[in-house]
Amino acid sequence: MIETVTQDTLRVLLPSKVALAAELPRFYASRTYRELENEKSKYWWFSPVELCDLSMEESTP
Repeated sequence: MIETVTQDTLRVLLPSKVALAAELPRFYASRTYRELENEKSKYWWFSPVELCDLSMEESTP
């Protein structure tokens, strides 16, 4: 089922998109991202969910 994005439905989608974009600078500065850039670490093999979990674990005290 394909739904059309309208001005009314956009207001529901927009907060999650903004939150995701706000997290990108933190992710780019993370150890997880540095490991992802390193081919030998094999982080490129992890799923997006696994990478997100690793990154979030870094910021958890």
